[in-house]
Formats: sequence, C-alpha cells, structure tokens
Amino acid sequence: MSQLNDIFDRLFASKIPTEVIYESQQFSVFEKLAKSHDIEHVRPPIQELRNLFGKENSIFSHSIGTHPDFTDTSILPIHQYICSLFLDISGSTKLGLKFPLSKVRLYKNAILSTAIELFQAFDGHIHRLQGDAVFAYFGHKDMKKSNAILNALNAASLMQSYNKHTLSKLFEENNLPPLRIRIGIDIGDDGDVLWSEYGIGNVTEVTSTSIHTDLAAKLQSQSPRNKIMIGENIYKYLDLSDSFFEIKTRTENGEKIEDKYVLEDKNSYTYYQMRVFNWEKYLNSFSSLPNLNSETRNYNSPTDFELICSVKKEEDEHYKRYFQNSYSLEKEMQIRFELHTYVPMSIGNIKWKVVNYGTEAEQSEKDLEYFMEKSEGMHVCEQSTAYTGLHFMECYIYNHNGNLIAKDKFSIFINDELRDFRRIGVSESG
Repeated sequence: MSQLNDIFDRLFASKIPTEVIYESQQFSVFEKLAKSHDIEHVRPPIQELRNLFGKENSIFSHSIGTHPDFTDTSILPIHQYICSLFLDISGSTKLGLKFPLSKVRLYKNAILSTAIELFQAFDGHIHRLQGDAVFAYFGHKDMKKSNAILNALNAASLMQSYNKHTLSKLFEENNLPPLRIRIGIDIGDDGDVLWSEYGIGNVTEVTSTSIHTDLAAKLQSQSPRNKIMIGENIYKYLDLSDSFFEIKTRTENGEKIEDKYVLEDKNSYTYYQMRVFNWEKYLNSFSSLPNLNSETRNYNSPTDFELICSVKKEEDEHYKRYFQNSYSLEKEMQIRFELHTYVPMSIGNIKWKVVNYGTEAEQSEKDLEYFMEKSEGMHVCEQSTAYTGLHFMECYIYNHNGNLIAKDKFSIFINDELRDFRRIGVSESG
C-alpha cells in the first residue's frame, strides 16, 4: 500500500501549497487543487496507476454526458449492458451552513475532480455531475462484462483509499473535517439496459433506462460512510469470495438484524440483494500493493522480492505479463508465476500453494487449497486457469534452517462470461 499512497501523495503535490492562505474567504489550497486537473492529458501519477493495472491503451473517455458508444443517436434505442457507479459526498448538504459558498464549492470539487480522474483512469465514462455526486458508467461494446465490473471495483476502491489516506490527511492538516463518501455499484445485462434519448428538441440527454442503473444510486444511499455497496449481479457474476464482502446489519431494540436487500417488494415477490464490499481488504490482497496489516517478515514485497505473473492462450504464443486483478482471464489459459528477488536472500526452499474460491471450484475440486509439489524449490510455478472466480497463488520462502522468511500471494480473476445475471423487472416482451 505504500507505493499506492506515494502515488496518491504526488497526485497534486506540485499544485498544493504547504500552508492554507485565506484569499477572499477562499482556501487557496482548494483553489489550487480544483484548478490542477487537466483531463486532456494523463499526468504521471495517474499513468502510474494505470501501469500498476497493466493498462496499455489510451483512456476510454475524456468527456462528460453521452456515452461514447451512443454519440450516433440514429442507432437508438438499443439494448447494451452497462455497469453503473454512483458516488455521493456524505453530509455535504450541511457544508452550506458552516462555510461560504465559494469554500463549499472548492470543498466538494476536491472530491469530485479526484473521482473524475480516477474513474477515467480505469476507463470509466463520467455521465453526470449531480451537485455533490458523480454518476459514471463502466463498460462499452468492446469490453467484457467482467472487466467492466473489475474496473468499477478497482476505481471505487482506489477512490476510497485516496480519500482516506490523502485527502482526509490534507483536510485534517488544515483543521478541516474530512469528507466522507459513499459508493454504489450495479450492473445490468444487455437485455436489461435500454439506451435512448430523453427530452425534446434541443433539450435532450442520451442515457440508460434500467432498474440496475437506478439501483446504483439506491445502493449508494444504503452504503455506510466511506464504504462501497455492491448489487447482487456484481458479486455473483464474478463469483467473488465472500471474504471480500459482508452483509449490512442494523440494530433494532438492541438486536442486530441483517439488512441484505436493496430491493424487497413482497407484492411482486421481487428481492435483490446487496453487500458491503471490503475495499481495504481487497486492496491489501494485491501483491504489488504491500499489505499494511501483514505480518513482519525479513523481506517485503514488492521492494525486496516480487511475484510476476504471465499468461498465454495457445501453446505457440509468447507469455504476456498479467497485472493483478487487471482483467478477467479466460479458462484453459496457461499461467506462469515467477519469483523475482531484488535483494540478496538466503533461500533454502520455495513452496507454491494454490488457493481456489468460488462455486465452480467447490463443485470440482476435492481440496480448494493445495501445494504444487512439482514446483517446490523452484523460482517458477506453472498452472492453468480453470474456474470462474478470484483465485490466489501463494509463495512461501524459507531459509536454510527451514524458517519462513517471506511470503506473498498473487490473485487472478477468471471468467468465461457464461454466468447468468439476475433478471428483475418486466422484460420487453412482457
């Protein structure tokens, strides 16, 4: 996580003064912050974030409003999937009771401008700014649905991390209360999202009509502060391990009650679930982002050593580097994990351990966790992709006395895009 925090700290480092100066009742720190965003070009810190996730192509969208897939309105109306994300600044309404409007604007823009950049860095499209909220789409006609979800989760997780570790620190250093944000994410399949124009004459907007688009906003409203709430389609389509999310609870009459439904219509027997996504645990699972809560070892990843992953689909292809959780892999791909050391290490033995999660693995494997005996003692371990879900390869490094001196794990997402989405609402034929 230290590498990530370093990138965050430098995001606006050249623009932020060391002291807060009052100018016409405005904090110049926020003025500089708000003016520092140039979305026409990718600044180095944002590019570093993209590099951590292996994003080689240019950013998908630099605009706001109509999704790039639907600028040609002659194709409308049309059905096409989309992953919707809604971010809201919690408690911002009361800012107007505490500060002058000029300061309220700068306060909000510190969050909104950051969200725009981070969402665009993960190929999201900013559809609308709604006062103290951002509504963004992830996914397009050439992107796999699982990758749209991953981009949304990665962007939302980094947004929460940025707010907690960088923006909040900036606010507190200047005797300002940190802002809290809530995020909701959901996805609708092709048949469940209709793109069309709303309005009349020159007053029109191209947007999505979908209960899942509406639910993204409702999920946000149900999210605890500084958390991410995800819809049922999100965690089920990825077959995400339940160790990364939890059921929301509330207390009534001294009793803790599970609050698991974002949509609960007893008259139509329609129920749609939600979960609180543990973004901190998710980011701490990244090999390239050191875990702040990890056990103390002789050596740490990725500064002292690193696990490098490469994949290929065909036998005669060259291996291509895969960056952790950057996109979903197809099944039956060959995958290679390599241990790279950057400092002298007295290595006596190396063990590799597979840790599988998900319904398919549970139904097909006798043991979800097992050591790769053929790769023991080697710096390289080869496997193949088999089951939809988030899976880990763990590496244990021992000295010549048999003591564990270092360990790390590398996660990969696998998805064959064949899982069904939850269908709710009335179909076109209905």
